[in-house]
Amino acid sequence: MRGVALSLLVMGLSLAGIIMAYISFGHVGPKFSAELLVKQQAGLRKEYGLHPKPVITNESLLLVPPSLRNISQSNHSS
Repeated sequence: MRGVALSLLVMGLSLAGIIMAYISFGHVGPKFSAELLVKQQAGLRKEYGLHPKPVITNESLLLVPPSLRNISQSNHSS
């Protein structure tokens, strides 16, 4: 009985810790990732002397992984 109570206490504290971390950091979302990716790509393109690439601003398109973007665009155009 004591082991069950201890395990429930540990699970409750872990869950409380996860909730507190979510409240303090908040939901990051795809926009943060997209902004970070744009900064990294711009820096690398400048470093290696490549031409700038256009930035994707369509938020619904940012939710689709790059490998599937051509597939989803061709399905919408059909």
